[in-house]
Amino acid sequence: MERRHTLEPLQHSLNSLGDPPLPESIRSPSPQQDKRLNKIDKKAAFRKDALTGLHGQRYLCHMIDACLEQSRQRNLTATLALLQLENFYEIRSWVGLSEADLLLSDIAQLLKTSLPKRALLCRCHNFEFAVLLIANCSVNARLITDKIKHALLSAVSPLLPRQLELKCGVGLAKLESNIPSWPVVFARALHNLSLAHHHRELPAHLVSIGPDVALKHLHAALSCSDLELNFQAFVGLTEDPLQHYEVRCSLAQNEQSLPTRLLFETAAKNALGEELDRRIIEQVMRRLSKDAITKRRLVVTLSHNSLVSVPFLRWLEGRLSGRRSLASQLVLQISETDALIAQHHLSTFCAVIEKLGCKLSLSDFGCTPKPLRYLSLVPATYVKLDTGLLRKIDMNQANLEFLSCMVEELHERGISLIAPRLEQLPILPPLWQANVDFMQGNCLHRPSSSMNFEFIETQTVSFSSR
Repeated sequence: MERRHTLEPLQHSLNSLGDPPLPESIRSPSPQQDKRLNKIDKKAAFRKDALTGLHGQRYLCHMIDACLEQSRQRNLTATLALLQLENFYEIRSWVGLSEADLLLSDIAQLLKTSLPKRALLCRCHNFEFAVLLIANCSVNARLITDKIKHALLSAVSPLLPRQLELKCGVGLAKLESNIPSWPVVFARALHNLSLAHHHRELPAHLVSIGPDVALKHLHAALSCSDLELNFQAFVGLTEDPLQHYEVRCSLAQNEQSLPTRLLFETAAKNALGEELDRRIIEQVMRRLSKDAITKRRLVVTLSHNSLVSVPFLRWLEGRLSGRRSLASQLVLQISETDALIAQHHLSTFCAVIEKLGCKLSLSDFGCTPKPLRYLSLVPATYVKLDTGLLRKIDMNQANLEFLSCMVEELHERGISLIAPRLEQLPILPPLWQANVDFMQGNCLHRPSSSMNFEFIETQTVSFSSR
């Protein structure tokens, strides 16, 4: 089906999108509940989406919980497939709201006809669809999702302006009997969706630690002990009156050996990242209040769980409302991949952060194609270069020119660039030459429990040109 599109300039504002809040968890119906009240609740909660005719996320969450309950009683195989139209915001800004709605309706119909009968298709927030696959469909989940993704891209491409190309990603999560409820299933699907953009292999010594063991250690740490915070300085290459430290977190020494990276991976995959983030922020706020050094800025990395959580934003407002001076010392950091796969939450998240007076940082910058196009989604003050991209920066003049152009573009947007995880001193002069704002790494300052790095305002760096 071919339609004529009226092209409009790219005007990318998420404030008018009207992002819906995340749904509260829906419990499975209890036999003891009043039947009439139960029917009313179901009707309100499980109303179908008017545009696509599909059930919404509330109904899907209810069905996931029901499947989890069944899997604990008998052998049931099920998988959640989260299908995200990654750049539909950009497409909508080009073709207009009406055409975009028609296109979204067409996509829903295509997905309906492409899926097996035993698959439950639902529309989630804005430009996400989810499929619950049961039995044999679950076993063949990857094959099925690859097929519908290919069919979708083939069908939609002719309907779009030549300047655009639909991009979509798929995150799969198996419904395991030890999963307590739907938030963990969604967290795992989103985590795997993120890995599809930026795959991060765990070192062999971390892979050897089983997920059940890691989760046990995480629960123990959250229930009975403080987390241990360390701080690593950002060394400024330009004049800056502020002191910047990134907060590093690990389990306290009396906890048995869960490495930091595995700590955060385990939390994110089990919908516990928000709880971990709250604990870290509480400790950071106590430290800032105790030290009372107004020119200090602390960078705290947030999990994807917090980014998509309305309760987290309410909690943060409760802790920082009326404390703007303290909030101004906090720099909240999210990854580029998390920003990409949670676009429909970003307008609410960024609005709250800006209102409170916190700054934003975007890490892993450059791990996805054309990262500059996503900066309109996040009003970042800082971006931290992806280490994979940073490894390509050496004495090669073409690489240096590429970095210099990126830095120039960022500076025009009022954004500072951080080069992280530097281990060797010879990389410093080329980064300085490219006008990078901050450097971070063990060759400059190793993480420490105290913030005693000596920030020198003036220093001389020499290097030989070739």
